[in-house]
Amino acid sequence: MRKKLFLIPLILLLLNACGSRQVNTAENSTKIESSEEKTESQNYDKSESKTTMGNTERIEKDFGTFNIPEGWGEAKEQSGHGRYFYVVKGHEHDAMPNNISINMGHQNYNLNESEKFAESTTMQLGMQIKQSGIDATVSGSSGKTDAGDIMYIFDIKINNTDEIDRQYYILRDKKFVMVFMTNFDNDEEVNKAAELMAKSFEWK
Repeated sequence: MRKKLFLIPLILLLLNACGSRQVNTAENSTKIESSEEKTESQNYDKSESKTTMGNTERIEKDFGTFNIPEGWGEAKEQSGHGRYFYVVKGHEHDAMPNNISINMGHQNYNLNESEKFAESTTMQLGMQIKQSGIDATVSGSSGKTDAGDIMYIFDIKINNTDEIDRQYYILRDKKFVMVFMTNFDNDEEVNKAAELMAKSFEWK
């Protein structure tokens, strides 16, 4: 199977030096809310950590460690260049499997400037969606990982489809880890798997 089948639309893959994507346009206004202000469309519940998903496996990469649910595994043929893809086992060669990737990137801000990071990347995502002509609705929220790291969460709902692309950005000074979910049929188990990976992440 070709790698490109795992990738979300090109517009959502474009990252600038800020290292994030989020939206704030006239057509799609995104409010960054705290985890206590969780939006309806976000379906992000900070009380639901990996502990609610049964057995898990701890994964170690150069940039940190995280949990994946039982039944999930790395799609090694699709992973590469510092980005690692995970799918439900047995679906590695599907044409369009629900998938979650994780990678580290670099951004311009220190932790005490995290709001600037959110503002900058929100503007970027908004411009990218507008320029691409994609009909999408974007929502965002903020929270923390189980280890206490700052985390921003953005949902891109492709209108007139069941697809949701969700991005978790876990921040450190001048860098981030992104957990990127592509959920073509809005499967709640996939949503939970992505949340688990993000919330359980710990930097090395």
